[in-house]
Amino acid sequence: MTIRSRYILLRIVFLLFSFTLGCGRYDTDNAAEQHTTLLVETLKDQPLAAYQRELLVLAFETASAIPVKPHIKDRSRMQEKAAAACLELNQPFLAIGFIEHIDNWRRGSGYGDVAFYCAKNGYTDEAMQYIDLADQVSSSAEEWRKVHIKVKIANAYLLLGETEKSAQYASGVENAASGKVAGVRAMIASEDHFEKQMDALDAWIESGNYDAIVNALEACAKLFNRFYENKGWRMLAEEKLKASWEVLPVFKRIDLLMGLAGFALDHADQPKTLELVNETQSIIDSAQWRPEHYVSLMSRVSRLRYLAGDRQKAMADAGDILNFYNLQKEKIITIYRAEALLPLAEAYQAMGNTEEALQIYAMAIQEGVENPNSRPRAEDLSAACLSMALHGVEPDVELWGRIRGIKEGLGDPW
Repeated sequence: MTIRSRYILLRIVFLLFSFTLGCGRYDTDNAAEQHTTLLVETLKDQPLAAYQRELLVLAFETASAIPVKPHIKDRSRMQEKAAAACLELNQPFLAIGFIEHIDNWRRGSGYGDVAFYCAKNGYTDEAMQYIDLADQVSSSAEEWRKVHIKVKIANAYLLLGETEKSAQYASGVENAASGKVAGVRAMIASEDHFEKQMDALDAWIESGNYDAIVNALEACAKLFNRFYENKGWRMLAEEKLKASWEVLPVFKRIDLLMGLAGFALDHADQPKTLELVNETQSIIDSAQWRPEHYVSLMSRVSRLRYLAGDRQKAMADAGDILNFYNLQKEKIITIYRAEALLPLAEAYQAMGNTEEALQIYAMAIQEGVENPNSRPRAEDLSAACLSMALHGVEPDVELWGRIRGIKEGLGDPW
């Protein structure tokens, strides 16, 4: 079957599927069966626990409950996050079904993510198909949104080895945006190109453009990961990153450090992970934070600290963070409370304490309900469902009931 024939069949399936979704609940089993039969024979959803799939669907349905008018931006952003979570859990069919129901330019962004997923996993024909779909959406998008999609297309082409086409899409956008392609180049760089990559990053850093510098340093982190086994090169990448981040705000430096710590952990290097975690802790301790930011940051640190082997301190820190939240709760605006708590629940789950994680998730979901408007309540509930799906936390009977009850109760005022 040709790519064009597959595309035509896919569109027919989704037109029928859209009608089904518009008439009722998202039928995941029928959707998966239709996709498997008519989309492509090779690309398929990987095995996933039923509760995780249910959480993904609930997250998407909750996001989709937000009215298009006047909240299309928030609705589409949350729908795209649900699709991205599907791809992270290797559920491309489910992701595609979600993306088809995004009503603005983010549909093209989602197609770009699917193209990248396919290219990364060796599905060349399918990657080309979704590049085409992303390009079609971008043609009618506003300029800055078009740029966002074009960068994703350029990255997918780069993974496919189509360097000229990648350059073509990247060259038509501003320097700050095209610099995002540097991160993918770093992911696939060969040993012969390490120095060339480092020199290219210098040019982005020296440009003085904030976004370009951020992109360059994120690419530097990817070089750190790509050549992790070469200690000399890894150290050069880390040194360049730290020597060039003075212009960045503290929270961005923390994100970069925690990214390096995550890469070290991926390489089973616990001593290096702990070194980076301690460095991150020092930066956090040296600054003043709003309570919600402190809870979120320290929760992320405690999770990494536990995985790095410093378990006793990590568990103690998690308890202190929860106590801090309870003491400072009234100083946190209601729309920020759930967002602050989710990283703490994720930390407890990483520590093997699912019971405590469930309690924190229940707290986060309840905090989201405190807002009288349904839009922030929907956003908090959708985010909590995605977090539980991604981190493998199955709600108990009581929490399932609470989740479904809140979802069904969404309505005016939005």
